[in-house]
Amino acid sequence: MHWPVDAQTRLAAQNFPLPIQAQQPAPQDVGRGFDPTRWMRHLRPGVDQFPPSPAGGYRADPESIIAEFQAAHYLQGLALTVSWGTMARTKQHVYGQHQLQHIHDTLSQCAESITETQSIQQSWDMLVMGLGWTSVMTSKALHFLCRALGHNNDPPVPIDGEVIRNKVWPAFKNRINQGLRPRNWDGNSFDAYCRYMTAILEWARARNWTTTQMESTIWDEYK
Repeated sequence: MHWPVDAQTRLAAQNFPLPIQAQQPAPQDVGRGFDPTRWMRHLRPGVDQFPPSPAGGYRADPESIIAEFQAAHYLQGLALTVSWGTMARTKQHVYGQHQLQHIHDTLSQCAESITETQSIQQSWDMLVMGLGWTSVMTSKALHFLCRALGHNNDPPVPIDGEVIRNKVWPAFKNRINQGLRPRNWDGNSFDAYCRYMTAILEWARARNWTTTQMESTIWDEYK
């Protein structure tokens, strides 16, 4: 993917790498059980449906999310993403006052933009400014959407407040002299998210890991 690199963050990430104890990448969160009956109101009536229940029951897990996005089942993929990200309590902010058709069409446009540009910048703006999503929700949705489109080495990865911003960021920046510290990862701007991704990309390259593996590992260690 095409990633705008923040030069100051890249230099800091190279010279002051985040302490990581793991020698092998941690697996991504495997998700949890998923009750589709609780999510039907977030699908278009008569248009969308969840696939037949598998033998082990429904799960909101990375494989299921990616499969739905690959099939262009954007509202199903979104519902699974919200559940996987444990954001059910705030899902009203995800769906807001938007028509479901509009959300579906926006995610479809994101997929087209990513395919055409190999970048998430336009998609970020469509979700943050168009749908009013936070960087937390946007990063999770784009993570799985990009993987569904075949970007498995350097997809965008989730950012959150509890672990990444409140624990990983201080652990990183406190090792750096005040005058050399890059700007933080706060807020919903694309620039702030790219500063976070610049660090993730550098740490992943240093270990020959994917960005997914790097984020999963640091989240597991710092949670």
